[in-house]
Amino acid sequence: MLPEPQTIPQEARRQLLNLLAEKGRVKPRDLGVSRAYFYQMRHGLRPVPDQVLERLLEKATDDDLARIPYFAQYLDYTRIKRLDAERIVKVFLEWAKANPATAKAAYETIGVELERLGLTGRVVIVSEAHLAEWTAYLEARVSEGSLHRETAREYDRYLRRALEDLGYKLGPHLVRAHLRRVALEHPKVAHWESVALRLFIREVLQDRELYSSIPSIRPKSSKTRAPAWGEVCRVIEAVEHPASRAFLLLAASTGMRVEALRELKLDQLRLEERLIWVWLDRRTKRDYFSFFPEHVKDYLENVYLPWREIYLERLGRESDKLFPLKRVNLYRPIYEAMDRVGVRFEIRSIRHRVTEHLSHFLSSFEVNALTGHAPRDIVERHYLQHDAREDLRRKYDEAMAKVPCLGGRSVFELEG
Repeated sequence: MLPEPQTIPQEARRQLLNLLAEKGRVKPRDLGVSRAYFYQMRHGLRPVPDQVLERLLEKATDDDLARIPYFAQYLDYTRIKRLDAERIVKVFLEWAKANPATAKAAYETIGVELERLGLTGRVVIVSEAHLAEWTAYLEARVSEGSLHRETAREYDRYLRRALEDLGYKLGPHLVRAHLRRVALEHPKVAHWESVALRLFIREVLQDRELYSSIPSIRPKSSKTRAPAWGEVCRVIEAVEHPASRAFLLLAASTGMRVEALRELKLDQLRLEERLIWVWLDRRTKRDYFSFFPEHVKDYLENVYLPWREIYLERLGRESDKLFPLKRVNLYRPIYEAMDRVGVRFEIRSIRHRVTEHLSHFLSSFEVNALTGHAPRDIVERHYLQHDAREDLRRKYDEAMAKVPCLGGRSVFELEG
């Protein structure tokens, strides 16, 4: 029997912490501490508190404790060795019949630990070669246009996050238990980790059995609130940074996806025609062309583009992107403006407001053509011709003239 936690010396506590950490069995969040405090405890810069020790003891097995001299003296394997394995199974089954719900969770826990020990199932160890193949796969998808670069980065980030938590070991019980635990606190993170893991297993490991055992986690859908035009316009007029304001003006006037706007090339902007000419047909998302009002053209021509040229000269570099800034530098001034005017919404939700607004003035097909929802061959058949495109632009201008901050007037003319 182990002594009271208060009497266990710090050296033994630190040895136990380092042992479990090296095995990937404990993380800072498992102990309720920050990464900095976790590091300091491991290196003897901070004491290991009693409550942390109690959590370590809960996670430690007898084999773990046997490897630390202080704890080894208190272990007694004699009683355990005398127990018959069949009797243990029988007791567990009797208990399971009386507690079916709890027994299911216990069974999963046993499966996880047996997989971790390599005593059951088939656990795949993810190597550097696997990760290199994964990186090459994502790059190939981005190059062929079937995957957006930003989405590829998210897949890579969530996969590596999951693998780190799993100790770079993949097994059916291990992965399912991990995803359930993450889903309790962060459903969206669990969703993205499950998507990335399934893609990695299917394309890199090519393990059909393991792939079929990994659940696809889908968080409860919550409809994104489309901000009112009054809110969007107040934020636009409050943004002081030229690049951020230009980005927001284009998002509000075109309804393009924000990730497509961030990747927009300078030569895809046709100022004189007030046109963004994209024509990207990816596997899941499409963008063809979009218009923008005269007021937005004036801002781009007289304010943003001259600022962009000076900005790149100061950096001493060139860029073919319309917005050659990092995402955080582009978004921060927008959210700071939201705080100043007292509103808050997701930038990507502006697309919903634009789509809903255009639907009152344009046909469903015309809206779908501008927002990338119509099939490419049909859009090409109708709008590669100049006259048809000009007719659509006229209807678009009439619709956007109803939005004061996109028509060149003050936002305070629009309330609500």
